[in-house]
This record gives sequence, C-alpha cells and structure tokens, in this order.
Amino acid sequence: GGTTTGAGGSGQAGSGVVNVTPSDAPTTFACDGTLRPPMDQLRPLSTAQVQNTLLDLLTWAMASSSTASTILGEVAAPMSSLPGNVPIVPSNVVDFVTSFPDGGWLRADQDPQFTRVQAYYNIGVAIGQAVTNSSARMGALVGSCATDSSTSNDATCLASFIPRFGARALRRPLTSDEVTFYTGIYGSSTTASAAAYADVVAVMLNSPDFLYLVEHGDQPVAGQTGVYSLSPYELASRLSYHVWDTMPDDQLWQAASDGTLLQDTVYQAQVDRLFAAPRARATMHRFFQDYLQVNGTGGPRGTGGLNYHDLTSRVGTPIFTAFAAANLPTASTYQNMVADAIGMLDYFTWTVPGTIHDLLTSPLSFAPAADVAGIYGAPVWDGTSAPPALPADQRPGLFTRALVVAAGVNSAPILKGVYLRRYVLCDTIGRPPPAAANVTVALSTTQTTRRVTEAVTASAACSGCHVPYLNPLGFATESFDGLGRFRTMETLYNTDGTVATSLPVDTTSTPHVMMGDDVTTAAGAADVMRLVESSHKPEACLARNYFRYTFGRFEDVSLDGCSLEMIRKTLDNGGHLVDMLKAVTQTPAFKRRAFQ
Repeated sequence: GGTTTGAGGSGQAGSGVVNVTPSDAPTTFACDGTLRPPMDQLRPLSTAQVQNTLLDLLTWAMASSSTASTILGEVAAPMSSLPGNVPIVPSNVVDFVTSFPDGGWLRADQDPQFTRVQAYYNIGVAIGQAVTNSSARMGALVGSCATDSSTSNDATCLASFIPRFGARALRRPLTSDEVTFYTGIYGSSTTASAAAYADVVAVMLNSPDFLYLVEHGDQPVAGQTGVYSLSPYELASRLSYHVWDTMPDDQLWQAASDGTLLQDTVYQAQVDRLFAAPRARATMHRFFQDYLQVNGTGGPRGTGGLNYHDLTSRVGTPIFTAFAAANLPTASTYQNMVADAIGMLDYFTWTVPGTIHDLLTSPLSFAPAADVAGIYGAPVWDGTSAPPALPADQRPGLFTRALVVAAGVNSAPILKGVYLRRYVLCDTIGRPPPAAANVTVALSTTQTTRRVTEAVTASAACSGCHVPYLNPLGFATESFDGLGRFRTMETLYNTDGTVATSLPVDTTSTPHVMMGDDVTTAAGAADVMRLVESSHKPEACLARNYFRYTFGRFEDVSLDGCSLEMIRKTLDNGGHLVDMLKAVTQTPAFKRRAFQ
C-alpha cells in the first residue's frame, strides 16, 4: 500500500508525563455554590470579533452600512495582517496531554508579540484616516460642526464626539480622566482637524477596552471571595460577543445604559432576541466548527482537523485513482463534507429543534453538493426542503458522516475511536508510550485494515488502551471506506492500482462505551450509537465542550460544576440543542467575573 496512519493516535509521543489510568467521564456534575470558580483571563477579541466589531461600530458611527463596508474594503491590506487564532490549553498540562492532547477551541492568541501590536496599530491608523478623508465622512462621523465654516463651535464639537464615539468603541461610558486623555490626543487646539480626529479614532481602536473584554464589575458575590457581578455594560458585551461575535446593538446598549439588563425579565428577553436573529446562527457555526475540529488547529486527526489526510493529496496516484473511481475528490470536497455535518447541526438546532438522540441516530442527509451526495448515494439537499433519508441504521447520526469517517485510502479506525472517546464521550485515556507516533498502520494487499490495526496494537505497551477503549469504537465504523462510502467488503490494491483482493469487513466489537462494560457487544455503528446514547455521556460531554467555547478555557469539573450541570440538564429527557445554547447565558459564571 501507499498510505500510513499513526497507530499511536491517542496522543503525542515522548516522555515526561506519567501515564494515566483510563477512566469514564462523569455523566452529571456536582454543584457546590460556595466554591470559587477558577480565575478568569483577560480575553482578547478573536479575529472574527474584531472584524465584526469594526463593521458594526463604523455602521453606527457613519450611519451607513454601505459606507462602513466601503471603509473596511479600503483598509483591507492592514486588516489582512490580523494574527490568527490559537487553541486554548488547559492550565494542567498533565490533563492536557492525557485527555485533550490535540487542542482545539480557538481564541485570539494572548501572547505578547510585535506583529499583533503592529497589526492593530496599522488598522487603527488606517481606519482613522479613512473615516476623516472627506468632508462627507467627517460630517457623518463627527457632525456638521466639524465641517462648517465656523470655528466657534469646534470645542463643543470635540467635547461631544469623544464621549459619544468613545462609549460605543470601548463599550461603556468614558471616565472623566479618559475624556481628558483623548482630548489630549487630539492636541492643544480644539480647531476642527481631520488629522486630529483621525488620531483620536486610531488610539481608541488600540485601547485594551476595545481589543479585549475588559471587566471591572465591583459588586461582590456573597459567599464567594474574589467573585464579582458584572456591570450592565459588561454583561451586555459578554452576551453580544457570545451570541453574535460583535459589540452590543442599540437595543442591548439601551438596556445596559438604563440598567434594566440586570432585571431577569429584560435579560431573558434580550437572550431570546439575540438567539432568534440570523447572526446567532453564523456565530454558532464557530462553535460547531470547533466541536468538529475542522479548523486545522491540531484537532483529533492532526493538523487537518477531522479530515487528517488531505483528500486531494493522492489524486493521480494509481491506488487512489482506482480506489476513488467515480468519487474522486476535488478541492471543494472537504469543505462540502464540513457543510454537510454543520448542516445537520444547524437543522436540529434551528429548523427542527432536535436532541442528542437526533444527533446520534438521524438517518437524514444534508449533503449540499454532488460529491458528498455521491458518497452517500443520496440526492443533493437543497437546504430548504425536507432532507433526504439514508437507509435505516446504515449511517446513524453526525458521527458517521463523511467528515468524521473519511480519511483517504485507509479507514483509520484508531483515530475515529480516539475522536469518539475524547470529544463525544469525554473519557480520560492515557498517553501513548514513547515512539508510538513512529508505529504505522500500512495498507495491505492481504489483510483488512482492521486486521493490520489489531496486529500493530497488540503489544503490551499499546493493548491496554487500544484493545478495549480505542480500536473497538473505530472498528464499528469499518462499514465506511476512506472516502466515507458504505461498504460490506474492503478492496485491497497493488501499488499499480490493480485489485489484489476483496475481503469482508468486520464491524463487530465490544465497544466498552462504559469502560467497565466487558460484556455488551455491538454489530456496528448503529449499535454503538445506541450504546453511546444510553450511557448519557454525550449530554455531559457536549456541555463541557460548549463551556470551553463560551469561556475560552477548559473546565474544572469540580469548581465549574454548577455551570456544567445547568448546561447538561437542558439536554436531559429529550431537551433541545438550542436550549443548551441559551442555558450557558443563565449560569452564574456567565454573569460574574473571578479575579484575585
């Protein structure tokens, strides 16, 4: 064969961290309201949040969405230099390498770096110049007092602009000291000056209060030392950036300004309004992408996210050409697989509110293009009518979709087992032994992928985790080939692309969904998904994943137990996915900050 995959797939090779005994993840979380949650971090806006905020701020300031879009187009060059996002990492490195060695959950890089500072400086300067480079734009931004022939109103014009624009840019009213500071940036003269106004805008857009979610709420929470309630403006920003990835709009800003946002009924109405808007769907795509690990950030399948092999890298080779046949992938196939998986999450979140049961067992296809639909043997879904159904029990739920099971020529059962164990069940699995990354599962001309995998992982060093906990979950999906096509036989190829033989696939296993269960067997993917559902691990695991996305850090199952349990309980007894998304905004942690 011509393809190899790392047999060590449960983590990184090397020494320095002790192995950890595999253990079941909790299915519920204990809530002790007296415990102080872990300390918050000063969270920078993500790249998308900066871009969205600039568009909305300019739309508000210039009273024109088209003008705002034009300005951002004019500053496209400095905007393109914004640094990329990075995966969050648990503070406990032992937990990281044993439970979550592949990272994920993107956020803005918090490490100080010149390129980051320079990028924001260049963006601020460019936007300052763009919003003041004509009389029309100056008039829209500052007011007619900045463009008329009179100089008698210039001081008043400046005194009005700084607190008005500054409050929306910094997402809270300016203090008197800040007004004095920005007036000083303008200069010693108050005469209307485009260059001086440009300087003020540039400095405001480089303020930490613009680039970070800076919180100073000072109302102590009873019984929790070092924990404080957020101010109305801070709560408005948390809510808006969580649901819309941008600054508060006029309605949310007004509720913060008059203080009514702290009233439960007003707050809930704002939560419902934001989640009902189309922007919420776009923002939640970021959560879905992080959950599916498709951003190429060291996800469960390496640097390519779920699709750990580039599906097009072997196009043209004899084996891959023969293997793919009519389903030869193109440059857009991977993204179409992503769209198919996110289409299911979208559908069961917004269109037909669904449950964990739907995610794990639905036979509906959401393939948006002919390449993925061809893999499924189903019609293309048009995005609006009823999704076509696949044969019952053939491809149950989200985790048998092409995005999850396609891996190139090899079906990669180890890596699929790792993904299910980590990101669907949230179980703890040990670190592989040193040099595990150097062991490969090679294509064979005489043995199925399952048999080769069993042989490679049979050693004493590997079998403790692979045989009971990793391989069986992957073997259940051997009914799908390396492109995600359903099969009952595995075709093996010679190096010239000719067929060597065809052997029946074996999808039976003892999956150990509950790690102590050495008895229950499964005939294939449908049985495994039913066992996964009955374990109640997915509800708790999804709650943990959503917590990471929301708070930009990994959870502490003890100190964060109250928040985790509130989120998890919304999925109990057939609870809808959209209710889970809203539930995090009701947790005490969402409305508070914890600083030493």
